Amino acid sequence: MFRLNLRWFLSALLLCLVAIDAPAEDGRRGEGHHHAHPNDGRARLYDARGAVVGEVVYVSGRGYDGGVVLNVKGVFVFAGFARVGTFRTGGSTASDEMMWQYPRLAYSGENCSGTPYVYYERGTFRPSAIERTGTTATLYIARDTISEVTQFGSNIYEGYPPPCDRGAPLHVDRAWPVESTIDLTQLHPEPLRIGR
Repeated sequence: MFRLNLRWFLSALLLCLVAIDAPAEDGRRGEGHHHAHPNDGRARLYDARGAVVGEVVYVSGRGYDGGVVLNVKGVFVFAGFARVGTFRTGGSTASDEMMWQYPRLAYSGENCSGTPYVYYERGTFRPSAIERTGTTATLYIARDTISEVTQFGSNIYEGYPPPCDRGAPLHVDRAWPVESTIDLTQLHPEPLRIGR
């Protein structure tokens, strides 16, 4: 009798464990599993070819609408984007087309010339900035070093195309020299779109 009750108990326990871990209505597994699923409700950024760029994140700041975290040779960097048409068409913007935009670049010389530096507002990733030249968006990645106070002759600020502020030299205390650059429009061509 004891053996029969033990078998029933173990069978019932096993059935309960299987039921708890069974796929839910949306196909995801129980809370004990953290597998990515194509329909998990997360917003993703797609390039013009339809390739997934990454999950959409927001790092507080000005001059962009959101961004993605990219892994560039083992370094995590933030790459911002903005709606196509922002500032370019008198305030009219596209409802679903995005372009690379994250103006956080300063230069040692006037008219956005000379040595570039990344100045950064917030975030936990390696400091980065995007420079737009025509239809090309170049991601600048800061060197892995401590920021330094540097005198600048000009800087890029928000707008499309991002204008160059060539005012009097100014001091920015959180600035880094550039370690490397990547052509984002070649890697992930525009227009960018948000989807699941």
